[in-house]
Amino acid sequence: MSLLGGALAALRGRRRDVPAALLPEADDDRALVRAIIDGSQPAFALLVQAHQRTCAHVIGRMVGDRDQVADLLQETFLAVFRQLHRFRFESSLRTWVSRVAYTTALQYLRRRRLEAQWMVAVEVPEELGVGDEGPGPAELSEALQAGRQLGAALERLNAPQRLIVGLHYLEDFDLAEIEQVTGLPRGTIKSHLFRARQTLKQELTRRATAGELL
Repeated sequence: MSLLGGALAALRGRRRDVPAALLPEADDDRALVRAIIDGSQPAFALLVQAHQRTCAHVIGRMVGDRDQVADLLQETFLAVFRQLHRFRFESSLRTWVSRVAYTTALQYLRRRRLEAQWMVAVEVPEELGVGDEGPGPAELSEALQAGRQLGAALERLNAPQRLIVGLHYLEDFDLAEIEQVTGLPRGTIKSHLFRARQTLKQELTRRATAGELL
């Protein structure tokens, strides 16, 4: 089986198990990249396993169509496979892979003539405003991790806000990493987070008042 064939098999979850001692650690970016470039199918499968959840989050939040996520994930990791020799470790591997997922989703939106709609949504004024921001970062992160009936509240956010909130609080990306993934200015990212916290506070307060939260 060719390495490209192995890449496709890895994406579909079909690969031969190999002793863990023969694989690089998933968090050892340089060793993992070197092994893949040298032709290791199991190493590429390990990369897919390590990053597919984050990529699925990026793609799902951007395209808003769950039926497209699997196909776009495959496109993403095929692009990663083909472009990996160009990776220069100027960022973490997960940031670079996530950027490939973002670009793949953006290309899908362009094909569907929805790119302009996305670009309008992400371009908010770089102003944080004043007053109560809503749940603080630690509080919001804890609530998201605990899954405290926030699904419906998160749906009140626009797509860029859901993407950025998920990357920051669920995937633990810092602002610099989100900037690298999305290409958005730092101030715009902060504005999205600020507005998202305000919206979430309003929605959670409404639900608590209505007795919808346990």
